[in-house]
Amino acid sequence: MAKIIYGVAGEGFGHSTRSHLIGQRLIDAGHDVMFVGSKKSLLYLKQYFGQRVKEVFGLSFAYGQGCVDPIKTLKRNLLKLPKAKRQNKELFKEHFEPFGPDLVVSDFEPFSAWWAWRKKVPFISIDNEHILTLCELESAKGGAKNWFSRMTAKVVIQCHYVGAVAYIIINFFKAPLRISSAVLAPPVVRPVICTLQSRPGDHILVYSTTGTGEEQLRKILGRFSGQKFYIYGFDKSAEDGNCVFKKRSTEGFLADLASARGVVASAGFSLISECLYLKKKMLLLPLAGQYEQIINAHYIQKLGLGLSAEKLNEPILARFLDELDKPMPTDERIIWPDNDKFFQIFQDVLNKLDAPVSISLR
Repeated sequence: MAKIIYGVAGEGFGHSTRSHLIGQRLIDAGHDVMFVGSKKSLLYLKQYFGQRVKEVFGLSFAYGQGCVDPIKTLKRNLLKLPKAKRQNKELFKEHFEPFGPDLVVSDFEPFSAWWAWRKKVPFISIDNEHILTLCELESAKGGAKNWFSRMTAKVVIQCHYVGAVAYIIINFFKAPLRISSAVLAPPVVRPVICTLQSRPGDHILVYSTTGTGEEQLRKILGRFSGQKFYIYGFDKSAEDGNCVFKKRSTEGFLADLASARGVVASAGFSLISECLYLKKKMLLLPLAGQYEQIINAHYIQKLGLGLSAEKLNEPILARFLDELDKPMPTDERIIWPDNDKFFQIFQDVLNKLDAPVSISLR
């Protein structure tokens, strides 16, 4: 049995659900796992693991006009630095050191990773963000305009942590790796997604985190009177012509996702992974200033999995509806979600540790 600390980034739902699945597999194999989270990950993981979960100070991002504001983000975190030092020092003294971990796993959580590096405890990175720094990527369209977002993203990722014995980069397309300690792995999806039966329905699912206002959305979608749109993101129940607004509901959203003709959303990694698992084409509208989303959308279009656009309008929506009549691509560069394959890769990495760790492969 190994003692394992599992650090989880506080921003982003995908980090929490992925770590829930992987952490549970480690526990099922008999290992003693301590989870470390903040904000969203702290609340999410405590539902399932209770006292196993400890709070770490979490970096937070400031947003302005639908994109990350790097100056406000830096200022916000610098102001909290004294509190962060006190909080994390207490965490390390009261929990990390008495626990004496054999291994640390970090899903983009920097403080547990830096502690492991300083204490010479081996640690493994599992996330999708390191695709931007550890793989050779094509430049997305509008490269000159996106240079600041690209540089900001790379600096943030490079500053998160260094020195992992392995970087497991979860991604949906193949790309050349820059270092020998990095390995590509398929996207991991929540178990509930694996229970869904995908079928081609007659509606388009719209998840409105794209910055398109409600009235503008009604106007654009209303021009396509023969097509029904189910809309999430405004947390309301209403029907206006071909637009059906739906209140927040995980069960309802997943049912509508499984039966959708296609999906219109921003370019977050978790929803992309779920669309790929269910073989749904996507119209992606990446949030301005979020370079990871810009890259995701670029490769979705390049691989024939959907379309990418800076904003929603009638021409791009008409193109997308025409795209839905084409079969899903079979490009060998696509890495389809595959939980079993991920765990095989994870086990290969664990086998190479000085003190190997075993997990059950189902």
